[in-house]
Amino acid sequence: MAWIHVESAALGDSVLDLYERDGVYMIRVDGWELMNGAYHESEDRLGELAARLARSPDPDILVGGLGLGYTLASLVRHLDGAGRVTVAELSEAVIRWFERHTKPPSLGDHPARIRQGDVLAIAAEGSAFDVILLDVDNGPEPLSAPGNAALYGAGGLGTLRRALTPDGILMVWSAFEDPDFIARARSAGFSPASLPVFRAGRAEPFHLVYVLSAWPFPTDELDRLGLQPL
Repeated sequence: MAWIHVESAALGDSVLDLYERDGVYMIRVDGWELMNGAYHESEDRLGELAARLARSPDPDILVGGLGLGYTLASLVRHLDGAGRVTVAELSEAVIRWFERHTKPPSLGDHPARIRQGDVLAIAAEGSAFDVILLDVDNGPEPLSAPGNAALYGAGGLGTLRRALTPDGILMVWSAFEDPDFIARARSAGFSPASLPVFRAGRAEPFHLVYVLSAWPFPTDELDRLGLQPL
């Protein structure tokens, strides 16, 4: 069965397209597949990891990127009623699609606050977050919007570092390794680690999560979470 085009929307100089097939949704940016509801193991794992990494029992968490809602659904499920979640989504259309079409049924009446806007600008407003999770591109380089480049540069990383609590965590989903990004993260005051993510039955990881701590990871925390120091 072929994908059916549902709607298009502009995002800066890019074009987002929403597709549906047999109740499953996909978003493309300029023809490139950005996310696909048929495969959301990475989003499920990302939300779970964010909940586990929060060093506060009642954390404030900022999520950059709404997408199809699977990361949010997983995060809310694993927080199990604790904490507060704010989602920053740059595209008004993605928020509209989420409310009309793509919201995962498992999310139910989600308690998260969804805000249209740049996650970097929201982070700079003055709140202190226990976890900031960036799930807006395929890694630390701009794909969904050229303006996202600011997130991964020295200035953006500095802003995100200042938006964290003293023992806060920054997470960045990535489909590739990026040593230059890690060097910039160290310069911004982060202690970096990574978590490889595997698909069931596969021996090789299909992506990784960069986990940047505002203070050095204790060895027992690295071991408990399966993190690899960088």
